[in-house]
Amino acid sequence: MAEDTRIIYFSAEWCGPCKSFKPIIEKLEKAGYPIYFQDIDNDPILAESYQIRSVPTIKILQNDKVQETLVGVQDPTKLLAIFDMYHPLQTDES
Repeated sequence: MAEDTRIIYFSAEWCGPCKSFKPIIEKLEKAGYPIYFQDIDNDPILAESYQIRSVPTIKILQNDKVQETLVGVQDPTKLLAIFDMYHPLQTDES
């Protein structure tokens, strides 16, 4: 299940909330979540295909189907819980 999960973080260079939220997303990526960073100005066709109307927006996909869309800056604790639902990280305690 988890290996089919992709998380796309849509943002833009000019977006103030994106800049403040990006370090949180980068930390989650370093923790092991399959996050892909996408600037909507660099690939407007992709942004349009995912119907991105505002940034930041996170799309969580499984088997290439959108399972969840999160628009705007998210609470880090809630975001972590949502990511864990779709892509639980392996721990050494398993």
